[in-house]
Amino acid sequence: MRVPVDESPVFLLYQDWALGLIFLKIRTRLVMLDHMMQLVDESWRIKFERVREDGFSRLQGLWVLREIVFPIITKLLTALCVPYVLARAVFPVFGYPLVVNSAVYQFAWLGCLSFSLLCFCAKRFHVWFTNLHNYIRDDRYLIGRRLHNFGEDGEEKQSEAGASSETRTSDLQGTGMIQHDREADVGLRLRHVN
Repeated sequence: MRVPVDESPVFLLYQDWALGLIFLKIRTRLVMLDHMMQLVDESWRIKFERVREDGFSRLQGLWVLREIVFPIITKLLTALCVPYVLARAVFPVFGYPLVVNSAVYQFAWLGCLSFSLLCFCAKRFHVWFTNLHNYIRDDRYLIGRRLHNFGEDGEEKQSEAGASSETRTSDLQGTGMIQHDREADVGLRLRHVN
């Protein structure tokens, strides 16, 4: 519905309620079918399943009000009241003409919706880039993976070192030089027999 900037729009309440009920049913179906997992968490699906299991006759009204209705109402009231207060109370203080104030009033909700969508996308991209960074880091440095050839390589080196030290010891004993075990960590030191 297009309204000139200098005129106030007429809102038809019954149309808004009908659209609201349609969107509520669509959102409830999407939450129950797990198609909105990026937008809502698992707790909403659990709440809706509990309401479905309880049925209308065993419905716990206080729990439904506290866990489902009040969070939705507070979010909707915030989405309605913040743009209204900004457009009707804060912006007119700047002293702009009535036409500009009316234009701000008409586009305040669209601006707040765009800002909310931008913040949501920024948070989502931050999570995606953090996960991508962690995946690349973990893949590069093999974090969380078991190295299958780690123990085998060390055992092969130890067996080769043991075989070479035995041949050296036998060669050294033939020349009259002995190797002391306590000096093996420091390096290979040879001493003459006195």
